[in-house]
Amino acid sequence: MDNTSQILERSPELFSGRRVLLVNPPADNLTSSVQADWQVWTWDWSVQRSLATQLGEERLSFSHLCPQFDGLDAAILVVPKALERAEYALAQIVPQLPAGCPLYLVGEKKGGISRAEKLMQPYGSGAEKLDSARHCQLWRMAVNGSAAPFDLMDWQREFDIELADQTIKLVSLPGVFSHGRLDEGSQLLLEEPALLPAGKVLDFGCGAGVLTTALARRNPESRFEMVDVDALALYCAHQTLARNGVEAEIYPSDGLSDVHGRLVAVISNPPFHTGIKHDTSIAELFFEQITRNLLPGGEMRIVANGFLRYPALIETHIGPCQVLRENNRFKVYSAVAPG
Repeated sequence: MDNTSQILERSPELFSGRRVLLVNPPADNLTSSVQADWQVWTWDWSVQRSLATQLGEERLSFSHLCPQFDGLDAAILVVPKALERAEYALAQIVPQLPAGCPLYLVGEKKGGISRAEKLMQPYGSGAEKLDSARHCQLWRMAVNGSAAPFDLMDWQREFDIELADQTIKLVSLPGVFSHGRLDEGSQLLLEEPALLPAGKVLDFGCGAGVLTTALARRNPESRFEMVDVDALALYCAHQTLARNGVEAEIYPSDGLSDVHGRLVAVISNPPFHTGIKHDTSIAELFFEQITRNLLPGGEMRIVANGFLRYPALIETHIGPCQVLRENNRFKVYSAVAPG
């Protein structure tokens, strides 16, 4: 069980028998071990897939927006790494809580929980630390009932990205990768002029959709599919495509869990962090599994930090690895599936 769930499990009397909104939980069995009337909102598809076996669909929501609930007795936010994502979540949670209702924040000390008092401050007073264990903290505050109704447009950002051959209108929300700007890695990948083959191309970890938008315009014979584990990213990708007149299929996937069919190419700026931890396991599993979907001669084209030791992994699982472009921080790699 995750450390944040273990610290909640230490105080079951706070939640047992109550109607509790649980936001951003890890994929574990907290909702089975503590007997509450759980209502769960997650933006993580891997958590959605895991908790679906414990909770009915009426009690579990995967979305960029928090569902509306009546009669809540408490709410718990497992604080995400990104401060803006925590603020975004609280702006939706707190208006659903009546005055005097307890709001709980739990998280790792090296993550966002160190900002618990600051995060709670707009919604009441008297925030108190209830527990500290397993490198985590649990905080509580009674809300004052005066939170303004949530408006998505207060949080959604829209901006133009200027490339050499086009302008892209990008939509972004808090916590989506490279929120509010074009990251340096994606920019380097988009500077590569080599065209993609005709056929189905996967954008793995699509974020707000900048790669597909640019490359779909350059490769009209390619059909793009976009996947991400984050519900906010998927929403932004839909909005970005609509504003740029680009069509692609967009759906959630935990790694390649929901990707089916054969591909002529896959493009990606794969993540190498999980929460606050440096973690290349997502990319490593991707290299291992992608050949199941790549057609013989299909290309994998990614961008990554130059210090990551990806070439050996790529050559082990896919084939010879070529550096297409590089700068002092990033490299664009290409490998072709055998056959």
